[in-house]
Parts: sequence; C-alpha cells; structure tokens
Amino acid sequence: MSQIKKVTCHVVSAPVEKPFTSSRGWIYKTRGSCIVEVETNDGMVGWGECYGPSAVSKAFIDSQFGPRIIGRDPFDVEVIWEDLYNRIKDYGTKGMAISAISGIDIALWDIIGKSCGQPIHKLIGGSYRDEVTAYATGLYFIDMDRLIEEAVEEAIEFKQNGFTAIKMKIGLGDLKLDIRRVEAVRKAVGDDMRLMVDANHCFTVPQAIKIGRELEKLDIEWFEEPISPEDLDGYVEVTRALDMAVAGGENEFTRWGFRDIVVRKAMDIVQPDVCAAGGISECRKIATLASAHGVECVPHAWGSVIGVAATLHFLAALPDQPPSFKGNPPLFEFEQCENPFRDLLSVEPIIQRNGRVSVPKGPGLGIEINRHILDQYRVA
Repeated sequence: MSQIKKVTCHVVSAPVEKPFTSSRGWIYKTRGSCIVEVETNDGMVGWGECYGPSAVSKAFIDSQFGPRIIGRDPFDVEVIWEDLYNRIKDYGTKGMAISAISGIDIALWDIIGKSCGQPIHKLIGGSYRDEVTAYATGLYFIDMDRLIEEAVEEAIEFKQNGFTAIKMKIGLGDLKLDIRRVEAVRKAVGDDMRLMVDANHCFTVPQAIKIGRELEKLDIEWFEEPISPEDLDGYVEVTRALDMAVAGGENEFTRWGFRDIVVRKAMDIVQPDVCAAGGISECRKIATLASAHGVECVPHAWGSVIGVAATLHFLAALPDQPPSFKGNPPLFEFEQCENPFRDLLSVEPIIQRNGRVSVPKGPGLGIEINRHILDQYRVA
C-alpha cells in the first residue's frame, strides 16, 4: 500500500519589474507562493499550492499538518482533509490554516491521478469540457498619471492576444474617474468583449449601488467584491439593487463559510479558490452547495501553474450553470500580471489560444514541475 513518506514546502519569491496595486493600496513588488510537495514510499510525487503569505502556510504544514499525514494512504484524501480540519478547528476554521490544507489536498489528488494514470477531473466526476473560456485578469493601477491610458493599452493588448473576456480593477477613490476608466476600456475593446470589474471590497453599500448602476450601462458582466466580505447583509442589499451579477467569495473558506452566502443568495456568483478554500475536495462541496441554491460557481485563481492546473481540472468537472441548449459554462480566471511561477514552473506552460485554455490531459494535475525554477527563486 502506498504511504505518504515526506511533505516539503518550497517557499519561492520573485521581484516584479512593474509594481502594481489595486483599491486595497498594497503595492505588489514580488510574486511568490508556498509550493507543497508530497512524496510517497513508492516514489510518487504530488504537487499542491497554498494561497496567501507563504511563510504562514509553511509554518502550519511543518508544525501541524505534515507530521500528521506521514504514513497515511494518499487515497484517503477526504479522510485526511477531515482529520486535518478537526485538528485545528478550535483556532483555524478560516484563513491560512485552510490554505495550508488546500495545498496538501491538491498534492494528494495529484498523487491519486498519477497512481491511476488519469487526470484529476476524471476522478472527481468526469469532464464536461476539454477546454474552457478564459478571461484575462489585469488592468491594475501602475502609473497613477496614466490610469485611463494604461488600462486602454492593456485591454487592447489582451484583445489582440485572443482573449474574449477581461476583468479590470476599479476603486480609485473617485467614482467618476472609475467610470471614465471603464468607459474608455469598453469603447476600446468594443461591445463584443465580455467585461467584468473587481473592486477588491473597497466600497460602502451606497457607493457600490451608485457605481453599479452606472456600470450596468456599460454592459458589465459582473461586479466583483463591491463591499467588505464580512458584510453579508450589505451583499444582499447590493445584489438585490443591481440587475447585473454580483460576485465574491475569494476570501471565504470551506463549505461552512459559503453556506450562508449561497442560502441567502447574497451573491449571484461565488468564487472559491482551490488553493485557499480547502482544496479540490472542499471546492467540490462548495460548488454542489451553490448549485443546489441556483448560485453560479466561478472559481478565483491567483498563483502558480499548480493552482492554474488545479482550477482547470475543477472547472472541467463543473456542469453548465444552469444547463441549457447552448450552455453557460463557467469562466476560467487567467490572471496576466508578471509571474514566473505561472509561466516557467511547468516544463510545458499552460497558455491560451483564441481565448480558450485546454484542460491538462496528463495524469494527476497533468503538469511536470521544473525544479530548477524552485531552486532559482527559493527563499526558505
């Protein structure tokens, strides 16, 4: 019987040539990640990724989770998940503890897939699709003297590169400037481009409703994180007040964290991150919960190629939302900011062509990790 032999965290970081920011005001000067490597006694290796501050995930795994799963059968992936969750339930039902479990969970599914010779999506229900429509996440704030011009230039570049959908940042502290910036992008890319906006929870409820009504005139597909994630009643107000979809949930965790969101339909679209919300095992449960209440599930993705691949497998196994004659498949978030761990960590990078991204077909995650990149950017 295969047993888990070793758990290793690779903390990596790389400088960003052009630092960028969002409405939160945090300047991204580096890109980094906590990459989880799980090895079995028969030489199988699985890879996972944890969302958020890398050193914190590493601390949880090194001190709490890693030693606890040594000697366990990796096929007991959900049994292990429940054990780890209950180990830290008294102080870790959200946040970095769950991100750490997420990385382990993804790595175990990678091992299971490799052991069976099957891609993960075949093991979690099958493939509704072998490729997904990708939307480019970008249009952050870089040059504060050219906020509109830089957004237009980047949006045009995405369109020229084949993307058919874009998500842009808003939340500049000036609602009129935000609207002018979105108007300029809409005019530049045309009416056929699907366009979403992300406020990174910077508005009050009245502000969100006010700007939302203006955004609706620009045919915005969804309004992401308009207000603070703690204000569930506020989300209900905003969602009811606007005709366009309201999205959120990238900073929520586990089925219990999403339960009230979907039961109350506080959002039209929930966005769990497989590297944060509990891994593939838990995101399957979140998606089922959402489906049962008529809420769409469009996962958040921000990280390395490991998170990209895991998200693609998750998406492949999600049905259309709702099913219909032509279908309404969930979109794939393909974040486009500078990131060597997205572009270089896999021997064969995952890329988009004509706005579409193929779901990996190889066993497990379907990617081969370039250990040279781990060594080159390792910080711990």
